[in-house]
Amino acid sequence: MPIETIDDPSLCLKPNTKLIDFVWKNVSDVDNAPPGIATLKKSSRKKCNDVLLKLNDINWLNKYLEEYRKVTSQKVYLHEILEGVDVILPTPKITPRNPELEARIQKLTAQQNDREYKAMTKSVDTMRKELPEDTIAYQMKQINKQLIAVAQFIFSVLAGFTFGFLGVELIVGNLDFGFRLLLGIICALVIALAEIYFLAIKLNEDCYDAFSMPKPKKLHQE
Repeated sequence: MPIETIDDPSLCLKPNTKLIDFVWKNVSDVDNAPPGIATLKKSSRKKCNDVLLKLNDINWLNKYLEEYRKVTSQKVYLHEILEGVDVILPTPKITPRNPELEARIQKLTAQQNDREYKAMTKSVDTMRKELPEDTIAYQMKQINKQLIAVAQFIFSVLAGFTFGFLGVELIVGNLDFGFRLLLGIICALVIALAEIYFLAIKLNEDCYDAFSMPKPKKLHQE
């Protein structure tokens, strides 16, 4: 699901019983205290559990403890009263995904899982018809398509050579044999380069279709 940015990246601490008791009993002047400590001091026992302290509250409490240890014989340290507090990490808001998109993803996932299951069990399930790409007819069809493409390439090159070797002479008149041979080779090379490009694209499409998932045939009932 899409996640939004964090509005407040600061850490929060949920005070425990030791911290609450210390603030209630020993912290008297809260005029200069940060909001968290002041709220904790003024809150009742039930509402103290809902108060969250931030880092500036803890820093102020640490300085207060340093002064408190100087004027009293009781040695209270910050790590002692923070023992057992719950640390609340900042969490980003999660935007719910579009229901139509979620349904579409679930449907495509189910189709993909069904295709993978059928592909894995086709060798042991004799009652199910084989996939189209596993049949001999499908393989022969692919071979014929590639052979036709190669034959078309050869005939196009021969036609280009014939045009340069004989066709130009019929158009302009008698030409030297070497010049006609050169024209035939040039025409054949130009056509060969163009045909090689289109032949490579055709063979690449055939290979991609052979390994891609079959689209016309549905493998399960919608």
